[in-house]
Amino acid sequence: MTIFFIILLSIASSICYRAGGWGNEGRIKFPRLPGWLFNTKARDVGCGLCTIWAFFLLKPTFLPWVSTWMVWVVSILTVPIMLGTLSTYWDELFEYDNFWFHGFMCGVAFFLFAIITGHWIGFTIRCFTLSILMGWWSAIIGLDWLEEGFRGASLVFTIPLLLI
Repeated sequence: MTIFFIILLSIASSICYRAGGWGNEGRIKFPRLPGWLFNTKARDVGCGLCTIWAFFLLKPTFLPWVSTWMVWVVSILTVPIMLGTLSTYWDELFEYDNFWFHGFMCGVAFFLFAIITGHWIGFTIRCFTLSILMGWWSAIIGLDWLEEGFRGASLVFTIPLLLI
């Protein structure tokens, strides 16, 4: 059952990531949908909430020693951290959209979860996996909607790596 919800959250994160990247073009293309969906903050907050929810789905099964209040505090702090990492492709630093570093930093946004769980190996693996997946996918695909959809989904379907 958990896998089913991880898949659903991956799809929801994919939609949030893509819609948030569409901006005004999305509002014009889909005028019946709410305008806020095409704001970059819909991506930032929506993807953040989907990843946090995915972690909550896994926590009771695999991490019984971590108290729920700790996960809540870390979750509340992680969403704005993810907002920061999702809001840039690091072009100011690299002078181009660096999806490799973008993916890595999206993984780093979960460092508070590594602190409370002690799963530093899984955290590190997830950071590098997101870096490789987002960088590689964006390098080979060339279609914005497919690139962004996959990047959004990968934020969620890599959450189980945090448990390694």
